[in-house]
Amino acid sequence: MNRRHCLYAAVSLVALLVAGCGPCERLDPVTAPVSSGGGADYSSYVALGTSIGAGYQSGGLVYRHQLKSYPALFAGQIGSTFTYPAVSDSGIPGLLQLVSLGSSPVIRQASVAGSLTNFDQTLPYTNLCTPGAVLYDVLTDARYSTAGMFAYVTRSKGTLFAQAVSLQPTFISFEFGANEVLGSATAGSGTPAFSVAQFTALLTATLDALQAALPTTKMAIFTVPDVTTIPYVTTVKPYFTYNGTRVYYLCTADAAHASGHLNEGDYVLLTASAYLTAGTGIPLAYGGAGTPLPDALVLTETEAASLQDAVNGYNLRIRAEAAARGLAVVDLYEMLLTASTTGIQVGGARYTTSFLTGGLISLDGIHPTDFGQGLLTNLMIDAANATFGSSIPYVNLPEVETYTASAIVPVTEPEGLTAFPRVQGLQDAMRELFGKR
Repeated sequence: MNRRHCLYAAVSLVALLVAGCGPCERLDPVTAPVSSGGGADYSSYVALGTSIGAGYQSGGLVYRHQLKSYPALFAGQIGSTFTYPAVSDSGIPGLLQLVSLGSSPVIRQASVAGSLTNFDQTLPYTNLCTPGAVLYDVLTDARYSTAGMFAYVTRSKGTLFAQAVSLQPTFISFEFGANEVLGSATAGSGTPAFSVAQFTALLTATLDALQAALPTTKMAIFTVPDVTTIPYVTTVKPYFTYNGTRVYYLCTADAAHASGHLNEGDYVLLTASAYLTAGTGIPLAYGGAGTPLPDALVLTETEAASLQDAVNGYNLRIRAEAAARGLAVVDLYEMLLTASTTGIQVGGARYTTSFLTGGLISLDGIHPTDFGQGLLTNLMIDAANATFGSSIPYVNLPEVETYTASAIVPVTEPEGLTAFPRVQGLQDAMRELFGKR
């Protein structure tokens, strides 16, 4: 529903060679013995990517989670300088907070936001992962003033590409493609930002430019996750249970929903919780308002399948480019697929993508917890070690586990209409991240 066509103006993608700078300024440097690099040099590391790599968690950026992002943790394991756009408490935007538990947990946004504490750093940050960024944004700054959180990361110092090249990194992590489908999913649309053909052209041009500017630099590239593996999409079922019977929520009638009710294969987004609490989507016979859920809060089975097709196409291209260019592949897709199905066993606990109880996904239902970032870091270390013959040590996962990560516990669906969490402020946070739709 609410199909969205996200079109960007065509631009000429030209590789920009930028002169190298002097020694990097250090902010909260992470120190560790430099590991054996094997066929890769890890002395200078730069991260290019999205909100996942930025350490965005529970609807915003804040220093304590930024320092547990996979680029920060990876930098610690290789002994490389790490700098980032540090945000003070309570984050930008204000982070979501769990204020009550029960059959219908309540989560709301912090009322006071934080601020940037090192905006005037002279050199580019080594962590250039930008919330809201898509692959298109690496080589052009056309969207920097209108979307995402570019102002906090790029600071009018040039494109992400130009800033990364100026630091002359010997190793780069490259994580793009998630927002191309996630931005659409959070708006209830099945139209990705780019077709597979468009994504392929952008990926080839961007990697060509990076390798032309940094011919000896090694790289780890991430696969794109399936949006139907995250609790933002899967937590609220398309029905509620009343006296042991499933009652499907009301939706706008169309060919696939002739009855005006959702189907088993449809998804109701986490942001629908406030509407459901107010009775929207619930038939009059069950005490509801009798009005359909807005299209933007529903991802139909057909729309979800369209986004999954895009993800599969993106990942085929990513793997092909990696094989042709000798890049390490960090399989984020497989990690979240496993977590959402069988779970991931660590020690005596099983971690999943279940909302609140799974331990891997934060309160916004999208971004990893500190513990999830630790798992992702070790996945990246595995990929680098296997591809380049390195011996980078793993992150000690108990050291990154926080109160936001907990072992999975059985969750039963309560009777009545309170079987979903109420998340206040999440829709505003997503609009700031992906722009209004």
